[in-house]
Amino acid sequence: MRFYKILITFSLLFLLSACGDKAEDQASEEIHPSFSQLPEASEESSPLPDQRVVPVQLSPEDKAKAEKAPEGMVFIKGGCFIMGNDYTQEDEKPEHEVCLDDFYLDKYEVTQERWEKVMGFNPSKFVGANLPVEQVNFLDVQKFIEKSGGTCRLPTEAEWEYAARGGATTRYYWGNMVHEDYTWYVDNSAETTHPVGSKAANQYGLYDMMGNVWEWVNDWYEPYYKMRSKNNPQGPETGESKVVRGGAFDSSAGALRITSRVWLHPKNKVFPKVTTYGQIMNEVFNYVGFRCAQSLPH
Repeated sequence: MRFYKILITFSLLFLLSACGDKAEDQASEEIHPSFSQLPEASEESSPLPDQRVVPVQLSPEDKAKAEKAPEGMVFIKGGCFIMGNDYTQEDEKPEHEVCLDDFYLDKYEVTQERWEKVMGFNPSKFVGANLPVEQVNFLDVQKFIEKSGGTCRLPTEAEWEYAARGGATTRYYWGNMVHEDYTWYVDNSAETTHPVGSKAANQYGLYDMMGNVWEWVNDWYEPYYKMRSKNNPQGPETGESKVVRGGAFDSSAGALRITSRVWLHPKNKVFPKVTTYGQIMNEVFNYVGFRCAQSLPH
């Protein structure tokens, strides 16, 4: 008799458990429908690669300034931002507030076609009219600027970083992880430069701010930022090396970070390759180019 009571008890418990599992399954189906129940995504509903970057919105007054931008340049609305990074390399410290006036900046890195028209020769290793000019040192760029008749100057380091950010506070202007829709770098470049503008633009409509070729800026390099001026800083008055920004097609993801800084002597076109022991082994091509800036007339 006792055996039958135990058997009935277990049978009742099993039935109750089965009913509970069925109820949970029904609730789960309501909350988490299967993939077959989800609506199919259409091309119109699928996010485009550049939807992670929202273009900067301009006021009517600033739109008028943007419409007056020199050919090939975009209007960069001035403002204040936090420059540098306290959590990465030592020379990116300290974070500090910088305020800039409005300026214009080239939409693309200077191409070989543009360089040849002004300078009459092409120093680049990878040759192509729409490829960015590279293998140019700081002094070469100054000659280009002189021959450009006041239509070109190098951006300051602060201007470059501000423009590259596009208002973003992440590692890159598109987020915190490398995304191949926005840059040519070591993992996707096939070891060569590419035509300017081949990847998606940033919030200001600037192309190749990260990758393709490094870019000279006007500031002398110093191993940490000194706050001489909050407004339109120009960097130190003298130095041994100039600042180079932005990374190149052969750079790692780390070199592409907005705040990453590199220095190079004004006469050099390539960086020295250094071993872990600090011994200079040989020079390697690290493809340095530039883009022009202009100040707005007062």
